[in-house]
Amino acid sequence: MSRWELITFFGESAFLLPCAVFLYVWLRWRGATESARHWLLAFSVTALAVLVSKLAFMGWGIGSETFDFTGFSGHSMMAASILPVLAYLAVPSGHRGLSLLAAAGGMLLALAVGVSRLALHAHSVSEVISALALGFCVSVPFIMRRAMPRGPMAMLLASAALAMTMALPVGGIAGATHTWVQDLATFLSGRDRPYQRGEWTSLSGCRACVAGAAARPTCSARHCRC
Repeated sequence: MSRWELITFFGESAFLLPCAVFLYVWLRWRGATESARHWLLAFSVTALAVLVSKLAFMGWGIGSETFDFTGFSGHSMMAASILPVLAYLAVPSGHRGLSLLAAAGGMLLALAVGVSRLALHAHSVSEVISALALGFCVSVPFIMRRAMPRGPMAMLLASAALAMTMALPVGGIAGATHTWVQDLATFLSGRDRPYQRGEWTSLSGCRACVAGAAARPTCSARHCRC
C-alpha cells in the first residue's frame, strides 16, 4: 500500500458515515438538540449534494468539460466535514486552545486526503477543491459553536473513532461506496454502464459537434450524444 492510499483511507465513507451518526446521537443524548439538528441538516445537505453530483454524471453525463468536473470528491468532503470535529471532541473541554489546534490538525489531514485523491488520479482539482470547501462549511461553523457538549465519554469515543480509521484494513472496503453509487446511477438512468471521465453530455452540444462536420470523428470517439 502506498502512502497516498493510506492517506486517502481517512476519507472513506464506510468509516466516516458511522462517525457522523455518532456525532448526531451524542449531541441528542447530551441534550444539545439545536446543535444536533444543525449537524444533521448541514451534513445531510452536503452529503446529498455530493451524491447528486455523482449520479448526474455517472447516469446522464452531466458535468463540466471546461473544469473537468464529474462530481464532488466524496472522500474530500467526508474528511473535511468530520475529521476536524472528531479531533476537536477528542480534547478535554477545559483546553479550548488545544481543541482548536486539534481541529486544525483534522483540517490538515482532510487537505492531505484531498491531495491524495489527486495523486491517485481519482479526481480533478476542481472536484477536490469544491468538495473540501463543502466539507469545511460543515465542520468549521460547528466547531465554533461554544455550546457543543463535551466530556470524557465524547473524548474516548472520538479518539476510538479516529484510531479505528487507522487500524482497520483497507482491502475490500475502500471504494465500496463508489461501486454502490455507480450501480445506483445505472439503475436510475437505465444505462448498462456509467459514464466515464471524458464522456460528456451537454444541452448546447460539445465542442466537437459545434465545430462542424469535420470534427465528428473526434466527437464520436468521445461518446458524445449530440
